[in-house]
Amino acid sequence: MSKYFQYLEDTAKPGDGFQMYGGAHIIFLIGIIIGIVILILLYNYASDRSRLKMLRVTAAIIFISEAVRQASFVLLQPVYPVSQLPLHLCGLSMFIEIIHAVRPNKTTGEILYSLGLPGALAALLFPNWTMYPLWSYQAIQSFVVHGLHIAFVLMPLIADDIRPSARNIWRPALFLLIIVPPIYFLNKRLNTNFFFVNAGSEGSPLEILINLMGNPGFLFGFVGLLLVLWFIMYLPFVVMEKKRRRMFI
Repeated sequence: MSKYFQYLEDTAKPGDGFQMYGGAHIIFLIGIIIGIVILILLYNYASDRSRLKMLRVTAAIIFISEAVRQASFVLLQPVYPVSQLPLHLCGLSMFIEIIHAVRPNKTTGEILYSLGLPGALAALLFPNWTMYPLWSYQAIQSFVVHGLHIAFVLMPLIADDIRPSARNIWRPALFLLIIVPPIYFLNKRLNTNFFFVNAGSEGSPLEILINLMGNPGFLFGFVGLLLVLWFIMYLPFVVMEKKRRRMFI
């Protein structure tokens, strides 16, 4: 049982992991898509009270699964691995989701849409846990939790309970300005890579940026990539807002 939990980057044996976009990775992605669609349909036809319960249950499952993961490090590892602190974007999204599940608001909704959603999607498309055996808690938890992160945003987004607005994009931008600089220097001190601002994740587009622009020069490309992503994500809502205004003129 301990082997099921104890795999880490430095303890997983070469060859024990899975291949990015191999059969197992694709099967997990298909299963996650099916699960998200089911949750969206259940949420869409639920009452307002049941919708809030679904958000709270989803946030609770994410938190409990992470608590189990953290407990396994404390109980099974001789030294707690600081690289496993929940300081990646998806780790912080967990706490933002708890706040949103208790009291939905514009700030948490905007941050989850503009940062949490693309962050979780990128994690599933370019997983940095490929060194873990698929039957390990690390791999299973990572796939399921990132899928739940996406579901947590898409459920209220498609049901129009979260309404992204380009006028509110300053909220996630301010969040990044507050969080990223301390994270960057903390990474330097602890030799970690939270938010992937000190190095790219293997197999991700950040590796291409590092090869082209160097490190830390790739951070300018990182910002540019985020701005392009935000433009794509918010453009449909800008168009819809203009159409609504014309209807009332």
